[in-house]
Order: sequence, then structure tokens, then C-alpha cells
Amino acid sequence: MERKIFLATFSDDALKVIKKYGIGIEFNQFCISQTLDEDKIDRTIAAMQKEMKECGISDERGAIVHGPFTELCPQSIDPLFVDLAMKRFEQAYEGCRRLGLKRLVVHSGFIPLIYFPVWHVKQSVKFWSRFMEDKPEDFTIYIENVLDSEPKSLTEIVSQIDDPRVRLCLDVGHANVVTEPEYSVTDWIRIMGPRLGHFHLHNNDGSSDQHGPLTSGSLNMKEILAAINDYCDPSATLTIESRECGESVSWLLEQ
Repeated sequence: MERKIFLATFSDDALKVIKKYGIGIEFNQFCISQTLDEDKIDRTIAAMQKEMKECGISDERGAIVHGPFTELCPQSIDPLFVDLAMKRFEQAYEGCRRLGLKRLVVHSGFIPLIYFPVWHVKQSVKFWSRFMEDKPEDFTIYIENVLDSEPKSLTEIVSQIDDPRVRLCLDVGHANVVTEPEYSVTDWIRIMGPRLGHFHLHNNDGSSDQHGPLTSGSLNMKEILAAINDYCDPSATLTIESRECGESVSWLLEQ
């Protein structure tokens, strides 16, 4: 099954590889929150527009934006931190609007040993429902796992929100490092299933978040791709987040 493929802009020679293979771009400029500040946002947007033009990407189908995540926890206990997270995500949405882009990846913000799963689910549902209240029907967010150690909490968050504009992004490399022993990464895909709208693909040895090539690590990427095709909607898209990306893009396109 053919799926739309994107490449993260933090990858080495990302623009060169995107142009070579004619794939999409996932922007990482918003990841560091300060790029959204009033005195920086115009330069940030201009740089992203330049990259789209350089890569021959003319509309929203060829690009996706990774949202801010530095010190942002939507389920924070302190309401002032919730307000900060909301402000940053609203700034990211406004940036997407200026770029004419309609898809935003956001981190779950879960911190083990700080947030009980029940709190995490309840407060996340409240936060993302509020965030999406005034967004247009064609704007979609993808909630991504980072330190989440099991797939059921994120699945429950999206199920409770029950909004087709709120879907999941599975970062298989993150899951490979922190997942509880009873779950394989393919279990994550099976459990999340049709709620998954996007994937971040990279590999590691299971000890740390190395963002290695797809073919180098403890993840069997062919099994991952097979599970995606078995359990996910055909519209689900893939972003390669390997730091050294040329080999990974070539391999994935061959699959």
C-alpha cells in the first residue's frame, strides 16, 4: 500500500533529500517554543515558506508541522502551566494558518511518576477538546507519544474526545525505548489502530532515543510497516525522523 511519506527537517541534508525523492516535508521550526515569539515568528514563517518553495511544495498536501514541546504539559497540575501550553499551541496554530497548512503534531506531555494515568487522560481530554473548539473542520492534530509507556491511555484520550480532527501519531522509536515489557511496538499499532493518522519512523537499540536509520536497530521495520497496513486507515502518513536520512528514505520507498 502506498502512503504519503514526509521527512523531518532536522535530518541531515533534509531539503536535498526531499527534493531528490519528491517527498513531503515535516517542519521542526516550531518545536522550540521561542521561535513562536512575537519578535521571531515572522522570520520563522519566512524561513519555512522558503523551504517549501525550494522543495517544490505548493500546498498543504506536501507539508505537516511539528508543534512546540519544550516544557509544555497540557495536563499540568498548575493551571498557569496549562495556560502557557495553550498559548504556545495557539501560536503554533496561527503559524500553520499563515503557512496555509492544516496538520499539526503535538506531544502528549506525559511525565512518568508525576502524572497518574487517570489524571493524564482526564486533563488531556479537557485540554485538547478546549483547544479544538474554534478550529476549522479541515484542521487536524496528531497527539504523539514520547515518555508514554503503554498505548491504552493515548487511545482512551482520543476515544473520549471523539473528534475526527484529533488523531494519534505513533513514534515507533519512542515506544521502543520506554514501552512496558508486555507490549511490542506492533501491539501499540494494533491497539491504537484506526485512531492513528501519522507515524514517526526511526530506529534505535532500545536503550535511548537515537533517531537512527530505519534498518539499524532492534525494531523490525518490515514488521512495523506490515502492522501499519493491517491495522491503520490508508490515509495514515509516515514521517522519517532518522538523523542520517538518505538511506532510510531510499529503503522506505523501496518497500
